[in-house]
Amino acid sequence: MQGNTQNPADREFRHPPMSAREMEWRGWDQLDVILITGDAFIDHPSFEIAIIGRILEAMGLHVGYIAQPDWRVAAELTNLGPPRLFYVVSGGKSDSMIANYSPTRRPRKIDFFSPGRLPGLRPDRAAAAYAGWCKSVYPDSIVIITGVEATGRKLAHFDYWDDGLRRGLLADCPADLVAYGPGERAVSQIAQIAARGGSARDCRGIRGIVYRLAREELPEAERLLPPDFAELPSYATLQLAKPALVDAFRLEYANADYHRNPRALVQRYDDCILVQTPPQRPLTTLEMDRIYALPYSRTPHPRYREAGPIPSFETVKFALTTHRGCFGDCTFCNMRQHEGRHISQRSRESVIKEALLVSGFKYFRGWISNIGGPAGNTYGCGCRLNVDDKTGCDRESCLLPAPCPNFRLDCSEYLDLLRGVRGVDGVERCYLASHLRIDLIERDPLGDMFLEEIVRYFLSGHLKIPFDHVAAEVNRRLRTYDRPCIESFIDRFERIRQQLGLNDVTITPYFISGHPGSRIEDAIEIPLFMKKRQLNVCQIQDFVPLPGTASAVMYYTGIDPFTGDEVYRAISFPERKLQRSLFQFYKPQNERPVYEALKEANRLDLVGDGPDCLLAAEPEWTEFD
Repeated sequence: MQGNTQNPADREFRHPPMSAREMEWRGWDQLDVILITGDAFIDHPSFEIAIIGRILEAMGLHVGYIAQPDWRVAAELTNLGPPRLFYVVSGGKSDSMIANYSPTRRPRKIDFFSPGRLPGLRPDRAAAAYAGWCKSVYPDSIVIITGVEATGRKLAHFDYWDDGLRRGLLADCPADLVAYGPGERAVSQIAQIAARGGSARDCRGIRGIVYRLAREELPEAERLLPPDFAELPSYATLQLAKPALVDAFRLEYANADYHRNPRALVQRYDDCILVQTPPQRPLTTLEMDRIYALPYSRTPHPRYREAGPIPSFETVKFALTTHRGCFGDCTFCNMRQHEGRHISQRSRESVIKEALLVSGFKYFRGWISNIGGPAGNTYGCGCRLNVDDKTGCDRESCLLPAPCPNFRLDCSEYLDLLRGVRGVDGVERCYLASHLRIDLIERDPLGDMFLEEIVRYFLSGHLKIPFDHVAAEVNRRLRTYDRPCIESFIDRFERIRQQLGLNDVTITPYFISGHPGSRIEDAIEIPLFMKKRQLNVCQIQDFVPLPGTASAVMYYTGIDPFTGDEVYRAISFPERKLQRSLFQFYKPQNERPVYEALKEANRLDLVGDGPDCLLAAEPEWTEFD
């Protein structure tokens, strides 16, 4: 596509500007909004910061980007000058601490969101660092923080890397507003107010934001607070008593769903008060279609041409997002926390149109890498109630403890969409990278037909499924599948695979190691399950308590916020290493830690030549042990 341009500057016009020279080519003297991100800038709808920029551009605003700047150098900010309206700051597509550090708190050696996979291009807690940088250079500018990092850290939370509590974002950084959840509507509403000459204070009535009542406003705080709000435990209370974080989480969770008529939340600090307004209404199908029809270039900015590939872009280059949101209730995942439990989906026509667009690229090789969302087969499912009828639902979960009677379960709409994309001219093969919720497949009357279609046409040789765990105690804390559901799904998969004669297609399970509730005895159930089901390999996610999630509350307090039960926690790194090694017992380098784990659990009966044995014999000591 880039080779078709006549003027070398023309290809830059497909991207919002990232330099003063690009502004000059457009004849712009000043930008209205500047977006700052901790990732390399990729103008693709898989990245929220690109979506926000294109929406603001569609409003007629001049938009520019600063990506992965050196936040210690003022010249990197002054190059574009101050924005006329405001800055939008994002730590990136994931929490910046997750991007910067491994589960053992060691600096990562590669960064999948940076050109050439170079690490260290974003600061720790990037959203707060960038916001402070903007305010230090342009004190009068309005700064809005958005993204996944903002959602998880908007109020007081447990921070795994500090191993303690941290204050909400606006209590520790000078930004003006936090737009939590998908920030498109909140940021566009802020832009409308700012364009009319309004200030950040004039935006306090917008849903889906957090704002700060500063020290000078505290004497009149009671007048400035929303008329109907719920009081969270203060930060001082949270510091004094760990169980107070359980109460705070329960209150946040109860007011996180647009369906349930949520209230504003208030949290008091010594020097300020943070106020969270109720969440925004989920996007309609028409709004989703309009967002994904905007003129994205679908490529990284040309400045990265010589910097090396960006792995996150290679993953989504030919991926189609069909929906957002997840009605699952997994305690460790921040996707529901960020996108909500209501499914906002695109129309079939919108997705097919995007597939036609992608298939026309000269560098397209015929493969669509993904068609889905957080969970692929949740497309077409959801609540039968009108999303605006907030008095019609009093449930906290669509699936737990049993599926809601109003829950619509039907994979036919998603299956029809997959078939439509596969039939687009130029598309030779479609793959499904989004995971599938196996409990929906088990309950769906069309489950066999759906799984047969997936196995036959949409796999690259293996089906990656997040089973998460198989021990009953851990599954209760994860709030995902139970073992009978997993066993039933494997039996169904094997039967369909054999009927189709696809002997090379396998399941690659995905497990979580070290989650609260998991003891070494529970971790031993994973290799025994793999041997029983003849699963030769698995993928592992070392548990990291993400800010704002229920699992983080469990890890910090030792209490399950949903049941009030005490929960065992594997806190020490040696124990976490033993649990992880058990999951991949088949690797030679894990023989010694597997033996140590079996010895600690008094399960040396699993060493020998029996069918369930994990080791043939006690490994010999070496000078490296």
